[in-house]
Order: sequence, then C-alpha cells, then structure tokens
Amino acid sequence: MKCWKCGADLAPGAAFCNSCGAAQEQGAPYPGQTTPASGSAMVLTVFAAVCMAVCGGLAVRYLFGALSGIFQIGWAGVFGTIRIVGLNALAAVMLAAMAIVCALIAFKRNERTSDGLLVCLAVGGAGFLAVRLLSTIVSLVIYPGGFGHYFGGFILAVLGVAVAVAGVYAIERFVLGEFPLMGKTADDLKLDVQEALHSFQQTAGEVGAQASQAAQNAKAERAARSAAQQQAQYTQYNQYGNPQYQQPGPGGGPQYGQTPPPPQGYAPFRPKADRSLIAYILLTFITCGIYGWYFIYALARDVNAVCAGDGKSTAGLIKLILLSMITCGFYGIYWYYSLGNRLAENAPRYGLNFQENGTTVLLWYLVGLLACGIGPFVAMHIIIKNANALCGAYNYQHGI
Repeated sequence: MKCWKCGADLAPGAAFCNSCGAAQEQGAPYPGQTTPASGSAMVLTVFAAVCMAVCGGLAVRYLFGALSGIFQIGWAGVFGTIRIVGLNALAAVMLAAMAIVCALIAFKRNERTSDGLLVCLAVGGAGFLAVRLLSTIVSLVIYPGGFGHYFGGFILAVLGVAVAVAGVYAIERFVLGEFPLMGKTADDLKLDVQEALHSFQQTAGEVGAQASQAAQNAKAERAARSAAQQQAQYTQYNQYGNPQYQQPGPGGGPQYGQTPPPPQGYAPFRPKADRSLIAYILLTFITCGIYGWYFIYALARDVNAVCAGDGKSTAGLIKLILLSMITCGFYGIYWYYSLGNRLAENAPRYGLNFQENGTTVLLWYLVGLLACGIGPFVAMHIIIKNANALCGAYNYQHGI
C-alpha cells in the first residue's frame, strides 16, 4: 500500500502516511493538514476547463474534417480520402477522450483518481500525437512539397499536448503541493487508471440518469398540464353548462350529483435540485445544442417558481432567444446577470447566503471569454450551484 500523496510505502490499512501525514481516506483530515486555498484549487479547475474547451473544439474540427473527406474522393483519390476520413476521425476520438479527461480533472478529481486521470490524459495525448505523426508521414508521401506546412502542424500538436499534460502536473505539484505519480509502480498506476475509468463510468451513468430523469420529468409535466386543462374544462362546464354533469361513469355514461375527483397524476410542482455542469456540457454537445435549450427553459421555470413573490420574472426560452437575436446577444448576457442577482437576493428567504451575484457571473462571462472561452462555463457553474441550493431549500420547506 502506498500513500496517494507522496508515494511512500504504508502498512496495510494505515489511516495516515508516516512521511507526509496525509490521510488515506478520502476527505478525512490529517494532523497538520494545510488545505490548499480555494483559489489554488480553482487554478487547476480553470486550467483543466480551458484544456477541455480547446480539445473539444479541436475534436469537432477534426470530426467535420473527416465528414468532409467523404465528398473529396473525386480529387483526393481513394488513398487520400482514407487518410482524410480515417485519420481525422481517429484524431477526433483522441481529442474527445482528452476533453472528457480534462472535464473530470476540472470537476470530479479527488485523491483516488488524480494520478489515474493524469495518466489517461498523457495516454490520450500520446495517441493523438501518434495519429498526427502518421497523418504527417502520409501527407508528405502524397504531397512532398508541403513539408513545412505538415511538419509545422505536427510540432504545434506536440507543444499543445505538452502544455496540457505538463500544466496539469505542474499545478498539482507546485500549486496544490501534491506529489503526482511519485513512487508509483506500473501496477499502482494500473489501479489508478482503473479507478479513473470507474469514475468516468459513474459520471456517464449520472449523465444518463439525468437524461432519463429529464425525459420523465418532461413527460410527467405534460401529463400534469393535460390533467389540469381537463379539470379546468370540467369545472368550466359545471359552472356554465350542466351543473349536474360530471366525468363519464364506468359504463361510459355521465355521472350526476357527485363532485369530480382531482385529475390522476396531479402533484405539486417540484423544482429540480441536482443539476450538473458536466451533464449540461455533455448532453448539449451530444444533442447538438437541443438539450441546452431545454436546460434554459427548465431553469427559468424552476427559478420563477422558487422566487415567486419577489416582484421579478426570469425570461423563458422563447423570449431569451428572440431578444438575444434582436440585441446581437447582449440580452443573453443581461439574462445571466439578472438571474445571478435574483438567486442571491432570494437566498435569505430560505436561510441561505450566496457570495456570488450577478456581477460575479457577468465578470466571469465577459472577462473569462479571454481564457479560450471558458468564462461562460464558470458562470454557468455558479448559476447551477446556487439554483440547486435554492431549489433544494424550497423542496425541503414545502415537503416535496
């Protein structure tokens, strides 16, 4: 058994490391522990999130390159088309894997998965470089005159992978004060990778469960809305039509002289309190943006329910889209700013206090755009975190 932090040998079942004092149970304190400042942990989160955005964007680019290669067989030839389609597709897969690992490092990393995720990131980077090297060689065989272009592209790929892997390692070592990969054997690293893959499986399961829950919630909401409309029709008819008429009886005929029962399946509205940034990013990517629209619709609906009575209203999806188009996107930024302020202002109603408000969200959204576009993701993380807390308090207060 080895210490997860410094790699020193430990006795089986040891609770603390004799060398560095690190607790061997996740989240347990240890003597003399100095917890890294939240700003230090945020450095790794932001860096990994930037790498995730870059890798994800490049993966989409390579994927479109592979798809476009299908229509180039006329002038590229069969061999050239195979190179364009096959190698671009492989590069897209490797970059997508790196993006997923970076997302896990940014938002799901802990002492049990830290080394395994670092190894997975390095393996994904090595796989991407192998594909790029093969693509460079094949390209030079077909187009010998493009040496500078193709070789220069390969060098940029090497530098990019080096920055990602070395950056994560350096932040863990010199900013967070950990000892990544220190004293680990091949068997230890194999176990770490298995732990990281298990973490990915759990995350994927959570995403799938949330997608299924979202579909069930949408179905239940449609059923409840339909039942409410049906009940309203019954009430209206009873008031202004035949006061004796009720719902159809068992034989299909009308029942008289009885009060209609409430619609089947009708229940109090329960806002969702377990939204996830990773699920938002992955499902939006998988559904080509469709889930992102549903996410905004459901978020606005829940916030309006939780914050009802404050004299404000959060615009829904249709209004957000239309006004954003009219204002060239400025209303969308204002929407996030107003939502951040509304969540912070309503927190005391439920015994909560949020340090982040609309100004914090706005700064991350605008200034963070300079960091490879990662700022809006941090802003959305703040919105999701505060909305989850507020919805959870609302559900607890109302017993639902």
